[in-house]
Amino acid sequence: MFRNDRMTAILTATLAVGLLATGCNTATETIALSDLTPEETMYITRFVVLERARAVSFADRDLGSALLDSLSTAWGDSAAFDALALLPDDPHRLAAVHELLERILMAEADSLLVNPSPGRLSAPLPVPALLVESETEPQAED
Repeated sequence: MFRNDRMTAILTATLAVGLLATGCNTATETIALSDLTPEETMYITRFVVLERARAVSFADRDLGSALLDSLSTAWGDSAAFDALALLPDDPHRLAAVHELLERILMAEADSLLVNPSPGRLSAPLPVPALLVESETEPQAED
């Protein structure tokens, strides 16, 4: 159980740092799932799977713990470092990947709250809506 909690905390902290590190960049290109490299796809998929497993743990603590333990075993002790290695080096690309991840998590939010089931772990990634420019940047007044 301790290993599960520790691994979840490490993965969440590592992935959250990536999101926060790119939050200061306001001029982010908008990319789609089809634009991702295999490494970026794996990074986003692992993040979403982890969030799905965490949602299950809130609904059913025992089942969620078992799922998180399984992920910890499958991904190994170096999962946090492996996740960081999957990220692009270019800061603009990194910001674009995390902006896409944010949109995916927004698209996934309802199913995480309404249907946190183990079967969702292997569900395909949702195709997020593109943010309208007015949603991301304040309009200039004339």
